[in-house]
Amino acid sequence: MLPNKGATEHCDIGEHPFVGKVDLQEQNIVDIEELVKLCTRMEEACAGFTRFDFCQILDATENFSEKMIIGWGGFGRVYKGQLPHGLVVGIKRFDHRAMLSDFSNELQLARLRHTNVIRLLGWCIHGEERILVYKFMHNGALDHHIFDRIKGPLLDWSKRLKIIKGLVEGLVYLHKHPMLSIVHRDWKPNNIILECDMTLNISDFGSAKTLSPDVTEEHTCRVVGTSGYIAPEYAPRGVYSLKTDVFSFGILVLETISGRKNTILDNRGDTVGGDLV
Repeated sequence: MLPNKGATEHCDIGEHPFVGKVDLQEQNIVDIEELVKLCTRMEEACAGFTRFDFCQILDATENFSEKMIIGWGGFGRVYKGQLPHGLVVGIKRFDHRAMLSDFSNELQLARLRHTNVIRLLGWCIHGEERILVYKFMHNGALDHHIFDRIKGPLLDWSKRLKIIKGLVEGLVYLHKHPMLSIVHRDWKPNNIILECDMTLNISDFGSAKTLSPDVTEEHTCRVVGTSGYIAPEYAPRGVYSLKTDVFSFGILVLETISGRKNTILDNRGDTVGGDLV
């Protein structure tokens, strides 16, 4: 089932939204100056995408207070913040060890506009600080619901089905775009965030790769992902394709239906249980 046409929009960059000086192909960003230029070009081309001053970010997050942290991952932490006019946002602060390409990937891929893809609102670069500002999703990550002893039983079949349909429509949008297919490479419950009505957004595109229409698979020396969700051909050989995401999608569907984790890890990252697949 393809997403409704009304559910999508795009930024007009160059002669075509995915052709020209800025597109969804990976950019060879080598320094902060180039990254700022990329952000500026996108700001000029994308309605609703704006630059934030670093002082605004500090005020919104109470100087990056730990109590404002709502999530974290391989590339940094996510804070809940409130802008001066009252809008609540998600603020992703990239770790200093994160590569510039991680930021530029997420910057470009997150600008895709779809009901089930997280909405990017703006950016901030200040010294070594690299920050992206997103629409805030009030219901938190999927894993906080399907695996929770209290919230889990409250998810009746209609809510679980809505979540699964959202996963399908988001996956189809990313994989079936007419110009480029987008391989997320890190589908997992805490990268799926929910609104109050259980509408979901796919988030965290820092690891994403693109495939041209005439290419079915690619290789990478930098394997990323999460144990329990990585496709078997991807982890040992670095081969990724649309099937890489489909495998992870299948795990997510099983977990959403069953409320059980596919893989349970101990504090050292070793598997100690689960194994739905």
